[in-house]
Amino acid sequence: MELPYNSKPRPDTGLYNGKVGIWLFLASEIMLFGGLFSAYLLLRVGADDGNWSMGLMTKWVGAFNTFILIASSATVVLAWVCLKLKDWAGFRFWKWWTVGFAATFLIVKWGYEWPAKFTHYDITFTSNQQAEKVFADVFDKGSYNDCEEDHRKIWNERYDADGENKDIPEGKKAWGKVDIKDKPLDGHVVGYYTENEQGERQHHKVEAAFGISFWSHAFAWRYDARNTVLGITDTFSEKGIVAVEIAPTHGVWDAHPEEEASAANRRYAEADNDTGHDGHAGHGHHKAITIETSQISRLSSYEPAHSTFFAVYYTLTGLHALHVFGGILVMLYHLLPISQRVYESDPERFTNRIEITGLFWHFVDLVWIFLFPILYLL
Repeated sequence: MELPYNSKPRPDTGLYNGKVGIWLFLASEIMLFGGLFSAYLLLRVGADDGNWSMGLMTKWVGAFNTFILIASSATVVLAWVCLKLKDWAGFRFWKWWTVGFAATFLIVKWGYEWPAKFTHYDITFTSNQQAEKVFADVFDKGSYNDCEEDHRKIWNERYDADGENKDIPEGKKAWGKVDIKDKPLDGHVVGYYTENEQGERQHHKVEAAFGISFWSHAFAWRYDARNTVLGITDTFSEKGIVAVEIAPTHGVWDAHPEEEASAANRRYAEADNDTGHDGHAGHGHHKAITIETSQISRLSSYEPAHSTFFAVYYTLTGLHALHVFGGILVMLYHLLPISQRVYESDPERFTNRIEITGLFWHFVDLVWIFLFPILYLL
């Protein structure tokens, strides 16, 4: 038995059943993302200065993915046009381009951008005195006063570097109003130290699993001095870590990198993407420094637990990426032989399916058009 209005429009709505269904589905999607965008707005309006975005997003990555999705919106329309013209080969050609663009988006997001954030760390310190010692070591200066200007420059994205500017940019803190201990040092964990029963220190390298540093880092390296008081188990207490070896993103220029830089540092240098610090040299030119656990107040990668901003960022972009992945699966199904048989038996019905898929895909692209500016630019 053939169901009515699968191909022909209904007299009451002027639409065939599939299109009515997709518009109802997209209405529910609007409510879903609308609630998340509303939560984003409320959290951002209530955020303290300096705690939102913080200059840690790589704008060119977001712009590249925006271009990719816009291109995919064009190719999915061209695939539908080819079906209207009874051109099956043309449909497959443009459909494969759409799948390729969508896959590229996910590769950039899940294979490049997210791993870079999970392997990049912020460290804050227990006191201003401890922070001064570490930053003096980072910049290879005699004291913190000698390196304060260097420190000020690298955090221009997070703070008002002048410190005396009355017109502080929105979302930033005045440099002079932030304690040194709360001005994070950023870098990569390349090793750590433990102590045996005799009190002797043993050095351990942080190796990359499967050749991808993300898998050996994600959610693995975190520390908060408050955990000791709260009785919470973290990486440091589990492994008995007494010091951590960090390759800072800035400072500590190697005079003889072939002698001083470890293999781990060189590996991270090759993988560095200068997350959120456009215009600065990569940390491949920097040797690792050792920071005692007693000096660290908090160590966290740019994971959801890092801050409210990153919790919102991963929620929004993760849900959107799942929609992209779902769209890829549907489009791949349309390229299978079974779909060609459906097309040959009822071309109009199959063409309508592609139109419905296109409407969903345009919605996914439109969501990203909103996500890009609010997460990367504002």
